[in-house]
Amino acid sequence: MSRSLREDIHIHAQVDAVRARLVPAAVGLAYGWLPEAFADARWDDGALSFRLALPLRSERAQLHLGSDDGRALEFVAASGSDAIRAMTWVMNPEGVHEVHLLAELAYEPVGGPFGWLLEMALHRPLRQQALRDALWRLKLIVEGRS
Repeated sequence: MSRSLREDIHIHAQVDAVRARLVPAAVGLAYGWLPEAFADARWDDGALSFRLALPLRSERAQLHLGSDDGRALEFVAASGSDAIRAMTWVMNPEGVHEVHLLAELAYEPVGGPFGWLLEMALHRPLRQQALRDALWRLKLIVEGRS
């Protein structure tokens, strides 16, 4: 059963500046604004790849840009077997230098007899914090405060 997490943040910048960090122009560019939980994050050939480091679990992701309408970006896994299924970023301009950014992470939790316990007690809260940290670091960099 697939699950998802959502977080949002308000960024004092133009929407194009935010978008440029989410879809970098340079191939091979490291996603330096992602927190340590998103290990080895890179942008290559239209795909964002990273390894989400969780206790007792490491989830590799290779997410390709599936849809882009200028304000909403959806990165989806090429393989249905990947634990990270999708990452969506929705940018809502609220002024010339104001953007409300919503991030959603869709994933498949660990299975097995103790999977639900790991998910509720450990993995879900750490995924949520990793997403919060990613948004906060993106905000600081785009606003020029990092």
